Amino acid sequence: MSSSLPYGSCTILWSTQSGRAKACARRTARLLRSRGVAVTGRPAEPHDESDSDDKKHQTSAEIQQVEAEAAAAAATAGVGYGCAFDSYGAANFLQFGNVPCRPTNNGGSASGTSSNGKKQRLLIAFVSTTGDAEQCDTIRQTWSALLRKSLPTTTYVNVEFALFALGDRAYGPTAFCAAGRKLAARLVQLGATPFCGLGYGDDGTPNGGVFADLDVWLNSELLPKFGSGAVDDSIRLLDPLYRYRVIEAKDTNDMSKNEHTHKDKSAEEWQMEEYRTYYDEFFASACPATAYRYNDGGKVDTGDVRVDPPIIGHVVKNERITADDWMQDTRHIEIQVDLKKKGSSPDSTFIFCKDNLPYVAGDVATILPSNTAESVDRFLSVLPRRILSMADVPIEVTHLPGRPTPWPKRCTLRGLLTYCADINSLPEREDLRALAPYCNIDHEAGSDHRDKLVSLSETRDAALYGDYVLREKRSWIDVLYDFDSIQYEAGDDNTQKAVLTVEHLLTILPPIMPRHFSIASSPSASILEIQSVDGFSLELCVAVVKGVTPHGRSYTGLCSGYLSRLLPVTTGTLPIRLWVRPGSFGRLPLQPKSPPAAHGQYFETPIMCIGAGTGVAPLRALILERDAVSSMNKSHTFSAEENGAQMHEAVDNILVFGCRKKRADFYYEQEWNDLSRRHSLRPLIAFSRDQYHKMYVQRVAREADDGTLIAKHILENEGAVYIAGGAKMAHCVKDEIVECLAETL
Repeated sequence: MSSSLPYGSCTILWSTQSGRAKACARRTARLLRSRGVAVTGRPAEPHDESDSDDKKHQTSAEIQQVEAEAAAAAATAGVGYGCAFDSYGAANFLQFGNVPCRPTNNGGSASGTSSNGKKQRLLIAFVSTTGDAEQCDTIRQTWSALLRKSLPTTTYVNVEFALFALGDRAYGPTAFCAAGRKLAARLVQLGATPFCGLGYGDDGTPNGGVFADLDVWLNSELLPKFGSGAVDDSIRLLDPLYRYRVIEAKDTNDMSKNEHTHKDKSAEEWQMEEYRTYYDEFFASACPATAYRYNDGGKVDTGDVRVDPPIIGHVVKNERITADDWMQDTRHIEIQVDLKKKGSSPDSTFIFCKDNLPYVAGDVATILPSNTAESVDRFLSVLPRRILSMADVPIEVTHLPGRPTPWPKRCTLRGLLTYCADINSLPEREDLRALAPYCNIDHEAGSDHRDKLVSLSETRDAALYGDYVLREKRSWIDVLYDFDSIQYEAGDDNTQKAVLTVEHLLTILPPIMPRHFSIASSPSASILEIQSVDGFSLELCVAVVKGVTPHGRSYTGLCSGYLSRLLPVTTGTLPIRLWVRPGSFGRLPLQPKSPPAAHGQYFETPIMCIGAGTGVAPLRALILERDAVSSMNKSHTFSAEENGAQMHEAVDNILVFGCRKKRADFYYEQEWNDLSRRHSLRPLIAFSRDQYHKMYVQRVAREADDGTLIAKHILENEGAVYIAGGAKMAHCVKDEIVECLAETL
C-alpha cells in the first residue's frame, strides 16, 4: 500500500439523501486545503448530441485540464468541496483511474507513485445509507455502472481511496453504513487500494451524531496521512460564487415598474410568468432520481433518472386525528394532484384505471415546503440594511463556475428566501465558521463574535455546538440575531457598510431539501372503472414536529408545519409542490387464490403489517389496496355469524399497530373496525400507556394465538411481513420473529 505517498490534490465525492454527507465533505475539504491539498470534483457537463462522439473519446489530458480549472476556481473561492457522484458523472468516474492528477503550485505532486511505478489518484468519498440499506439517489447511476460484470479488475488499480460511511446503528449491524461498505468492497474488487481505515458515522452518536464520528476519523485516520507540516487555518472571506444585477423594467416586457414592489398577492412568486421557468429549474434540482413522470395517458416509469420540476397539488382535507388535548398533533392530509398544472398541453388527457394506476401502494410522496412569510421577515430583519432594502426588487443571478446551489436565475430575494433557501435549518459547524469573517470588527462585540463562531466550529468545542445549536434548535435566523455584528453598519448614512453582501449570502445559504412521506392511501380504492381525469389524489399521515427546548425555545418542523397550515379550501388554496416515487416495500402480493376459497382468504399470500405511530401510513396503503382489489372481485359477503366464526381463522391481512393511548392516538380506529367487521382485517393493537406494564407491538405479535401467530403466518400460510416505523421498534420486531422461528424449526 502506498498510503505514505504525499498527495497535492484529491477528488471528493459524496452521496447523500439529507445533506449530511455533503456537510462532511465541506469540513474535510477545508481541513485539507489548510494543509495545502487542492480539492477537485468536476460536475459532469450537460449532454449535447452534437458533440457526444467527441466527449466519448475525450483524452485524459482534456479531462485533466477541465478538473484543473474547476479546482482552481474552487480554491480561489475557498468553498470547493467536490460534488455528488452522479453530478461527477458515471462515465467520468469509470475513467477516474485513467486520469492523472495535475501538478500543484506548492512544489509537490498531485499524484503519487506506486510500487509498480504507475501514477496514483486519491479519492475521498462520503457515502450515506438510505431506505433498506440502499444507495442514495445521488449515486444511483454511478453505482449501477460500477456493478457491470464486464468491468476489469484493474479499473481502479491506479486509485487510492478514503471512505467515510454514514448510517444509523439503530437499524442493526447489517444495515449500518451498508451503502458505504458495499462501495468500498466494490472499489477494492476493481483494483483500488484503501488510503486509510474506513470511517463510520452514526446518527446516534452524542454531541453531533455523524459529525462527532467524522472528527475522530479525520484526526486519527485521514489527516495524519498528510503529515504534520504547517497548517494555514486562518479565517477569510469566501469569494462569492454568484453575481447579481437588478432587473430594470426596461429589461423585460413581462415586468412593469409597479411589479418591482412585489404587490401582486394573487399568485405565489414561483408561479408568476416572469419567474416560473427559473424556479422550475431550481425545483428540478431537488427531484428524486426515481420520481414518476406523468405524460399523456398516465404514469410513465422508464427507469431513467429524473430531473423534472414538481407536480402541483392542493390540500382538500386536513384533519387532526389525535385528541385535542393530546401532546402530539398528527394530521390526515388528502392532496388532489392537478396534472393540468404541470405544464402539459390543454388537450392532454391523463387516464388512470386498475391497470394503469397513478402510483403503487407503498410509494412515497416527496414534498418541497416553503418558509413562512413571518420567518422570511425575521431573517431579512437580521441582515444588513442595504440587503433588506432590495428584498422585493427583481434580480438576475449569474452562477460562476463551481456553484454549490443552482439558485433561480431570476427572482426577488424575498422569493428566493421563501421558496428556495433553508433559513430555518440548523447551521452546520462549517456554516458558523463561514459566517465568522462577516462579523464587523467596528461593532463593540465584533471581535468576540468572530472568535466565538470559530470556536463553535472546532472539534474541541463540539459539546458547545451541541448545546448552542442542536439542543436549542437555533436556526440561521437565530444565529444571525445573536451575532448582530454581522448586520452592523456604522454611521447614520451607512458610510461603514457591512461585509455581508447578497453575493456572499447566496454562497453560504443552504437550499431547502425535500421531505419524504409514505403515502397512506390506496390508488385502486377510487378507481373502480376506466375514467379520464386531470389528476389523482393521495393521502398522508403527518406528525407535526414541534416542541420546546431545555431553555424554553419553541420550534416547529419546516415541512410538517407547512403541511399542517395548508387549509382545505376549494378556491384560492395555496399549491403544494411534490413528486411521487417508489417506496422500499417492493411489489405487494395481489395474486388471488386458485382455486378460490369459499370463505376466508381471497389472496394467495396473506400479509402481516407491523408498525407504530405514523409508521402505519404505508401499512394502511397496503391494507386498503388489497381490500379494494378483493372487493372488486369478491362475490361473497360475510354474515355476522360467519364473521365471528372466522375471526381467528386465516384472513388476508393482519395489522399489529402500536400507539400510546386508545383515546388519544389510535390512528384510523374506525377504519380498522370496519375492515374487521367485513373480515378483511384482523387488528391486534398495542396501547403502551393504557396499563401499568408497557405493551409494545413485538410482544403483541409474539403472544397472539398462544404464541403461534408468527410461525403459523410465515411457515404454514407462507405469508409476507411488512414492518414500518422507528428503527428501534423494527429491530425489536425482527428479533422476535427470528427467535420465534428458531424455536419452531
